[in-house]
Amino acid sequence: MGFIQNILLIVINAVSFMKALLLFITLTSNVGLLVAKTHDVIVSSNVFTPNSLQIEAGDTVRWTNTGGGHNVRASDGSFRCAEGCDAEGGNGNPSSTLWSFEVTFRTLGTTAYICEPHIDFGMQGSVTVVEPTTVAVHEVHATTNNGFEPSDLSIQRGDVVHFINDGGEHNINSSDDSLICSEGCLGDGTNTDNEPTGFGWDVYVRFNQIEEIPYFCAAHEISGSPGIIHVITDTLFASGFE
Repeated sequence: MGFIQNILLIVINAVSFMKALLLFITLTSNVGLLVAKTHDVIVSSNVFTPNSLQIEAGDTVRWTNTGGGHNVRASDGSFRCAEGCDAEGGNGNPSSTLWSFEVTFRTLGTTAYICEPHIDFGMQGSVTVVEPTTVAVHEVHATTNNGFEPSDLSIQRGDVVHFINDGGEHNINSSDDSLICSEGCLGDGTNTDNEPTGFGWDVYVRFNQIEEIPYFCAAHEISGSPGIIHVITDTLFASGFE
């Protein structure tokens, strides 16, 4: 009987080890999905490299000047940047310093851009923003009743929330002011509005930290209903493997 018990114990330990190994492999292979995505564009020799990008909504593009007097101006006027972005107090005038800046894209579509002093040399590019497919996307609606639906949402770290204004003068304003969005979000490098507005805006926001984010509409903080997002740990843990 003692021999059989020892064999069973060995088998149980082996199974436990394999489960732990599988969990470790899965988590480490998913690390890249849990980090906000930043795509690089090099600015030099009157060329943007690459000059065409396709990214997911909520991703960030970083332009870095490695030589020459350049800047980056969106054709729709949403940003103009070099030594920082005009919309955030930076200086978007062409500059030969080795500058770098970032812009986060939260709406679907294509944004064309140019270098102002070198457009005649063909120095232009574009960023095409598509629906995220590498992570889960959850919808939250700012409703005509001055609330949010759903008002209480739990997501996994790395997921994206698609905020949609169904009608009325609304925005998204977290209690600590770290997230303020409507047509765009504060801190994205663009001049798009983040205050309450009645336009039919929608934005995609990626959440990469395990935390709780209470939020409200700044125009209806008193009369409206707030919301909260719970960012929990990775899918495997949330399914009972912790």
